[in-house]
Amino acid sequence: MSRRSLAVLTAAVAFLYLPIAILAVFSFNASRLMAFPLSGFTLDWYRSLAGNTNFQNGFVTSFLVAQPVGILGAGLGLTAAMALIAAGRRLRIMLTALLLVPFLVPKTVLSIAQTMVLSRLGLGRGAATLILAQVIVVIPFTTAIIASVLIRLDPRLAEAARDLGASPWICFRRITFPQIKPAVMAAYSMGVILSLADLTIGLYLAGRTQPLSLIVASQFRRELSPDLNAMQVAVLVLTALIVVLTEVYQRRRDARRRGRAPVRQATGETLERPA
Repeated sequence: MSRRSLAVLTAAVAFLYLPIAILAVFSFNASRLMAFPLSGFTLDWYRSLAGNTNFQNGFVTSFLVAQPVGILGAGLGLTAAMALIAAGRRLRIMLTALLLVPFLVPKTVLSIAQTMVLSRLGLGRGAATLILAQVIVVIPFTTAIIASVLIRLDPRLAEAARDLGASPWICFRRITFPQIKPAVMAAYSMGVILSLADLTIGLYLAGRTQPLSLIVASQFRRELSPDLNAMQVAVLVLTALIVVLTEVYQRRRDARRRGRAPVRQATGETLERPA
């Protein structure tokens, strides 16, 4: 890597992560003023956050909304990706354009349109409406993630399974899905992250449901409190912890599956080696 490329990479990393580092530093600052030099080290803002039921309720609400968004987004994205790969060229172009519409339309315009349509359908503002609206925005991302893996699979494996008598469902469950499972998990994680980070759709469709993003935005308008710094750092740590634990669980599960390789005894009978 050349010096110019290294300098550009360093500048990009600093641009992305330096604000987060500064945010973390000020979350331990003893003063309420977020300015250098620092006044000292304190954990008071984290203690205040631990007793702030408003933030806690907002985080629980955001987490409960994000889970169905991630699951529905991954499921619908998987269905759309399979249809996209199986379609012909012209139909694939049409489906791709249709899937990209929520991605290209500004969120404000999309949120207003969703509010009008859902109100016509008799769905008032609330958690269910918010989940449906966020799923629509998530689907293009999840479809792209899963389709990028599906398109690289060897179709001869599925064809061989069907030739040996496997039904389409068995073929998908035993051949296709194990190969795309990491992509499905990544699509689920993307849906959860996009739901937690959403603010625009929540402003129009949350109603009495108050996710964390709305609570933070409301308090940010009134006062830039150090509690916000502590809260953002806590959310980042929890999110990173969830990702790490999910990855560790997935790797251990894959290792256990690899350890259960078939063993052929002297009688010629095939058994499973216990984990």
